[in-house]
Amino acid sequence: MLGTSLPGIPSTQEIAQRGEAIYAEKYRNELEQSARGKFVAINVATGGATVGDTGEQVLRLALEQDPAAFFHLIRVGHQAAFEAGWYLSCAR
Repeated sequence: MLGTSLPGIPSTQEIAQRGEAIYAEKYRNELEQSARGKFVAINVATGGATVGDTGEQVLRLALEQDPAAFFHLIRVGHQAAFEAGWYLSCAR
């Protein structure tokens, strides 16, 4: 079931909630002025943050620092880390 977790392992919802709370409390004000459009990986156990140009880069760097951690990925100044969509290419 989505959102459930194994003992000692946070659910995806818990990771997102912790990550958003840490970001709002510790990083939002500074990063939204200095790093808009960049990505930040929040370590939900330690509250640490890794900032970089791409989501892949940030997660790679964060995992090098703490390979067993859980991270919440945020794109600074955006509602979501990634956007998905489609358009009708043959619209008339």
